[in-house]
Amino acid sequence: MKQSIIILIITLILSASQLYAADTSPYRLSIAMDSIFLGSGAALLISSFYFRQNINPLTDDEIASLSRNDINKFDRSAAGNWSPTGDRLSNVTLATAMISPIAFLLNDTTRNDFMVIGVMYGESMLLAGGLNVATKNITQRKRPFVYNDNTPHNEKKKRDVMFSFYSGHTAQAFNSAVFFSTVFSDYFPQSQWRYIVWGTSLLAASTTGYLRYHAGKHYPTDIIAGAIVGSMTGWAVPALHRNKNENIAFKMAVGVESIIAIELYF
Repeated sequence: MKQSIIILIITLILSASQLYAADTSPYRLSIAMDSIFLGSGAALLISSFYFRQNINPLTDDEIASLSRNDINKFDRSAAGNWSPTGDRLSNVTLATAMISPIAFLLNDTTRNDFMVIGVMYGESMLLAGGLNVATKNITQRKRPFVYNDNTPHNEKKKRDVMFSFYSGHTAQAFNSAVFFSTVFSDYFPQSQWRYIVWGTSLLAASTTGYLRYHAGKHYPTDIIAGAIVGSMTGWAVPALHRNKNENIAFKMAVGVESIIAIELYF
């Protein structure tokens, strides 16, 4: 049922998106390319959450045998961190970052293209989320707080303990920050505000990463990896949708679109 709903939503968004693209827009959507982005992101998320159910949480014996000396020196400073307040604050900063593209509704130019921006943003979020959950399932790295004797034992027994690498909060925060800043710069390349937008967005995303470290949820390498992957998805999706790339990016999409058109015709 969930899969069907997701597919239906994606189909409706793609269909509607073709109706919203101003002549002056720096971006263009493509049924084939957007299907690849949305489909692959959704597939990664759905399959990863399914396989996650087969991952076992730590046993009492495994918890008792944990040693900080098993952690590399670069990450060892995070071992034992535990702050529920930092965890809650990181949720707030992430939510703020994720809703930042709503600000594009305040300008006439970007408001007219909001459907296009929304589809691209959804693609970047799905890709960032799908890659993150899949990686967590593969690596199964224990979170830093399990090394803290003061952490409630029931927290250490949760399956979520096994998903430290890499930081999903940080990845999504940087995805939102870089996406918002990139799109703003593409629509307003002469604006002096773009420097403030980039600086403020990246600072907010970095704050989310620090709070995840402080909360004992992630190691420095988890946060660095999350920042890199999130920045890549936040930049790549709008970059590949730019009008100037229409003749060079995703040329294979032309073939896919042709096949779709032929199949629909017959």
